[in-house]
Amino acid sequence: MREGVLLTGATGFVGRAVLAELVARGIPVHATARRPGPVLPGVIWHAADLCEPSARARLIAAAPAARLIHCAWEIEHGQFWTSPANEVWRAVSRDLVAGFLEAGGQRVLALGTCAEYDPLAPSALAEARLVAPITPYGQAKALLQADLAQICGPVLIWARLFHLYGPGEDRRRFVPSLIDALVEGRPAEVRAADLLRDFASSAHVARALVSLIEAGTVGAFDIGSGQSRSLGTLARIIAETAGRPELLRLSHAPGPQDPAELTPNFSALAAAIGLTAEHPEQALTEHVRREIGAA
Repeated sequence: MREGVLLTGATGFVGRAVLAELVARGIPVHATARRPGPVLPGVIWHAADLCEPSARARLIAAAPAARLIHCAWEIEHGQFWTSPANEVWRAVSRDLVAGFLEAGGQRVLALGTCAEYDPLAPSALAEARLVAPITPYGQAKALLQADLAQICGPVLIWARLFHLYGPGEDRRRFVPSLIDALVEGRPAEVRAADLLRDFASSAHVARALVSLIEAGTVGAFDIGSGQSRSLGTLARIIAETAGRPELLRLSHAPGPQDPAELTPNFSALAAAIGLTAEHPEQALTEHVRREIGAA
């Protein structure tokens, strides 16, 4: 009998948070990554390079799960926006999902991105924006959604992630780079402080993803905190929590393709699974305290 979840990218930034949430709920997991992760209750690890067709076939045969959460993708910081690997992972994902369903899989959740939306559309709210990506990364994700909609039909959940922070994040990203600067006594610079963005903890995102695949709902959902703030406000939370507000340097010089506001349609997610909003004044503060304590 097929049961539990097949989770790809289980040691990645998002995948590890999803794995923790699945384990906390007692859901059996077939977890896959290039190298196995830690021993956890209810988790069977499968070492696999998903870019190899034979590895995908072996994984599907060895992991008879009812549901698939597909987190694996190539996301090297600063490179993934334009990397040729995006098209490779589109093809990998398409083949993996098709094989999973052919083997008896019943539901699929795959990760999209807010970069699928047109950043220059006049509407402030993401749900009113057109799906018209301008980067190779966003384009590959949008095309993959169309691919999977044909392959999966009414069993697909497409989760468009907005901005995240959490354990295991690349230290060059917004939140950890500010934390590191403040801890080291360096100026913490934010050069587009007035831009409105939605930043959610990876734990909050994981709760949303697992709740979606556990529920009977399908379709496309924006995944975020539901509490957008300016980048300057988020930076102040970080600096004040770190006890170094004097090191904060705020200015406003956004790029020509930076939308003034990029926020998710949180109401659709809340209506589907009853998820409550996550307030950065609490969640981000707690994250910074944990990070500083671990430094």
